[in-house]
Amino acid sequence: METGCLMGLLSLLAMEDFRSKKIPMVPVIICGILGVIFHILFHTRTIWDLLGGFAIGFVLYFISIFTKGKIGKGDGFLFMVTGVYLGFWNNLFLLWLSCVMAGLIGMGIIVLKHKGKNYQMPFVPFVLLSSFSLLLMRGGSFV
Repeated sequence: METGCLMGLLSLLAMEDFRSKKIPMVPVIICGILGVIFHILFHTRTIWDLLGGFAIGFVLYFISIFTKGKIGKGDGFLFMVTGVYLGFWNNLFLLWLSCVMAGLIGMGIIVLKHKGKNYQMPFVPFVLLSSFSLLLMRGGSFV
């Protein structure tokens, strides 16, 4: 159930981010609350793992503030929620893999489409692809 909720959220947000380059907060907040409820009911992670995963998104949010929006605040909120579902290490790996995928595609866009360094690219589609990869590596479950 947790996997379905997270993957559904990422699918919805990836489409919206690709279309408008914005992340709607209502689904993020709802899935975050559901993630906490799942944690309370099923205890799939330790509280420290959950808080560590949440902290990754918290740090991203503050990086967004310090870089004046070069990284979207919505991405920080999204990684707070993914941290609740995935825990610290899986969330850190998700962020790393998403950045690697976005970097490779971004380099291709710069080279092939002659876009400048200020070209803005949606990030959540890479988070979705990375989460599918993580699911495959983990045998179909994030736990």
